Amino acid sequence: MSAEALQLSAIAAVLALGVLAIMLWPLVKRRTAENAPREDYDINVYKDQLLEIEADLERGLLSAGQGEAARTEIKRRMLASADSEETVTETAGSGSNGLMITILTVLMPVGAVLLYLNLGSPERADQPLAGRALEATTAQSEEHKKISQSANKLAAFLKNNPDDLRGWTLLARTYLSLGRYPDSAMAYAEAYRVSEESADLAVDYGEALTLAADSEISEKARRLFEKALAADITDAKARYYLGMFKAQQDDVRGAMQAWIDLATMSPPEAPWVPILNQQIDRAARDSGIDPASIAPSAEALALAKKIQQNTQAPAPAPTTADVKEAMGMSEGDRNQMIRSMVERLAGKMKDNPKNKEGWLRLERAYRVLGEVDKADEAAARAALLP
Repeated sequence: MSAEALQLSAIAAVLALGVLAIMLWPLVKRRTAENAPREDYDINVYKDQLLEIEADLERGLLSAGQGEAARTEIKRRMLASADSEETVTETAGSGSNGLMITILTVLMPVGAVLLYLNLGSPERADQPLAGRALEATTAQSEEHKKISQSANKLAAFLKNNPDDLRGWTLLARTYLSLGRYPDSAMAYAEAYRVSEESADLAVDYGEALTLAADSEISEKARRLFEKALAADITDAKARYYLGMFKAQQDDVRGAMQAWIDLATMSPPEAPWVPILNQQIDRAARDSGIDPASIAPSAEALALAKKIQQNTQAPAPAPTTADVKEAMGMSEGDRNQMIRSMVERLAGKMKDNPKNKEGWLRLERAYRVLGEVDKADEAAARAALLP
């Protein structure tokens, strides 16, 4: 052991002995019996009660009248106690103090060592507070590292498979989740190319370009958002960013109109509604325009009504009759029944391709049937939806 370590150990031992001495002093000190007037104890208690009343008055827990009444009663008791000749006898320290001293002297150091050996790390150097905070985030960093490694492997794979649409889309979304916005925009550009400039990818590509440019919407991004909106007039993300583009062009009223229209069309539980409301409030504060002075457009009202009417309920679960029928079937017939139910769900998804939950259910169903390609395609369609 080094000289410095020995010096530190000696200091620690002295400090430990000092603390132990302070704790043992009341037990070592032999107090002789003495008769103390009862009033000494009572007066101290009443003084504490008066202080508590003052504190309650300051906090507003008692009214002025209640406080004065309480003070009067305590003062009356103090006078009565002063007239009393009752005494309190304080007994001398007993022999049991010796046993207590022994227990504390032996068990405290031993217990401290055992506790440290159980919970501490004797073989490990002391760690500064900054190091401990860093260690607390290790799990999150490891997860981030694993995702980055997976993204790098996928990027290497796509170099030899440049026409893999699902791969480029997955890579773009992964980069986006990692905050690597320029890389995400690059991957979306490849996916957009492979998809022959699909409108389904236009809005995500435009968003990645915007984030890579520190939220500045370029002309290219604007065209992508307009293309997505032309394909789906209810696309919330496209409407939001087009409103932002107007705000950046100093058309604040036009931006607020776009956002108020989107708020009118959006279900109250939609995840983008809080952010949307914040944008409207911020624009109102900066411009002095009252949002109440901007009414939703006729188009937004009509679309809101149409969206409400066309809201499709989730695909129904198998009925009791379906279950009973399946229980009496052979394995081949049962698989055929499941396949027919999956085909019905696939037909519903053709009529409502924006139902993300439906695509995820379809993916799970195809995986149960072992149709991996169809399951991957359904997963890709779900990944394209917000």
